[in-house]
Amino acid sequence: MNALRDWWNALAPREQRVLRLGAVALLLIGGWLLVWEPLAKARDTWRTRVQAGENDLAWMRAHAPQLRALASAGGGTAGVRDGRSLLALVDATARTSGVGDALLRVEPVAGNQVRVYFEGADFDALVQWLEELGARQGVVLGDFNANRAAGVGRVDARLALERIGD
Repeated sequence: MNALRDWWNALAPREQRVLRLGAVALLLIGGWLLVWEPLAKARDTWRTRVQAGENDLAWMRAHAPQLRALASAGGGTAGVRDGRSLLALVDATARTSGVGDALLRVEPVAGNQVRVYFEGADFDALVQWLEELGARQGVVLGDFNANRAAGVGRVDARLALERIGD
């Protein structure tokens, strides 16, 4: 510390003043870059998120009456339900929806519950099939377990399905 003090005292007053001004300028620039700029970027990010949330809320409020009308008209399920057993329904609809080739087996669990196994199923087709089952037949997904399989977008899946309202 004494060496630094001796070095400082050995400088001419003009050099000391230049170094002081340089230190102040460095502190101001460092404060701007390390404190103010990250705070300003975070503020802008949060403003964008809030605006997106407000837009989503406005959309939901605008469409809420339609959703209420759909829910009261059909109890959340549209279309006429198939009279087949859940086991037969799952097997038949899986084969017609494009996931039938990956269907390994369908096991009954209870009167209106089945466990379904797929190997190498196309994930998008599987999700679309599940959505159609729910919308048209009142089948809900109770359990879903999927692991990546060989190939792009392919999964090995095990799911539990239940028909509600029976």
